[in-house]
Amino acid sequence: MTARTLAFPALLIAAFLAGCAQTPPAARPVAYACDAGKGFSVIYHPWGDAAIDIDGMRFGLMKEATDDSGERYGCGALTLWRHGNTARVDMQGAGMYENCRARE
Repeated sequence: MTARTLAFPALLIAAFLAGCAQTPPAARPVAYACDAGKGFSVIYHPWGDAAIDIDGMRFGLMKEATDDSGERYGCGALTLWRHGNTARVDMQGAGMYENCRARE
């Protein structure tokens, strides 16, 4: 892969998430391992919101819903779904990080 090929996905994500608030470092993150060798980490704040580190960027997420199927956090086009120790990340409804499990 060329540097240009690698830079395009990162720029695309940055463009979609431009309106999300950047957050300062906080408590120890929960790291997730996903399909295709992908991964990300999330800090779940005690007040209910979260911060996600994804592709070298950190974004604040607001808790949008909690029910029997888990929790949903969002920031514009980015949605984090969490149920127990599993999670997934969608970008505009399409799965970017799927079948993710919290690393022990």
